[in-house]
Amino acid sequence: PLSLPPNAFAHLRRQAAALDALRPRMNDCCRHHSPLPCARRAWTDVLDGFCTDEFGVKTRQFHCCRRHGAA
Repeated sequence: PLSLPPNAFAHLRRQAAALDALRPRMNDCCRHHSPLPCARRAWTDVLDGFCTDEFGVKTRQFHCCRRHGAA
């Protein structure tokens, strides 16, 4: 777990949570018969969830969350 003060750094906690969610999915993709499409899907799913969380708070959203589609 991240060693951050409990009353600040929420943006870093959201980033760390996204990376923690990605790790097991990427491990599964390594055993998948087509690992690259699996990894792309895992990344986009986790990133979509991260951006949903980012837009749920009243702070400036991470720059990549303002992009759409393949961007």
